[in-house]
Amino acid sequence: MSPDNQQTQILQLQEQIQNLTKENESLKVQLFRLDYVYSFFNNYAITSETDINGDIIYVSEPFMDISGYTQRELIGQNHRIVRHPDMEEKVFKEMWETITSKQVWRGEVKNLKKDGGYYWVDSIIFPILNKYDEIEGYKSIRFDITDKIKAKEAFSDILGEEDSLIL
Repeated sequence: MSPDNQQTQILQLQEQIQNLTKENESLKVQLFRLDYVYSFFNNYAITSETDINGDIIYVSEPFMDISGYTQRELIGQNHRIVRHPDMEEKVFKEMWETITSKQVWRGEVKNLKKDGGYYWVDSIIFPILNKYDEIEGYKSIRFDITDKIKAKEAFSDILGEEDSLIL
């Protein structure tokens, strides 16, 4: 190989290294931002993660606060541990059909507290996919709407069932 060809090849390799370095830095920034958002949700929202069978592998502090369970009591348990008996089975059937088809499900769910009480959440549940586009588990992000539901129920009682549609 001639010295000119070697020099050209070296310059091309240096350019490739510079481009890869820039891409790497960009990916680091994006990863930092993603980690920040993930951390925000886990610190301020009622979140959990389950394996593919619905067994809990992660719970946020707000999840433990609202449910009354400790992390030790929740990890390894099926998410049904907080299922309130008032909830219709068809809601969960629809949810599972949606998330197992790699779609996002959203709905209002009444959950059971450890002490027997209950709380309502606006839930967003979505599958966690691996690099092969296979479902590895599920992530839930939920927000407490108990006061909203209780107020709606109180107005329904006061106004009568027919008039509650205006709420």
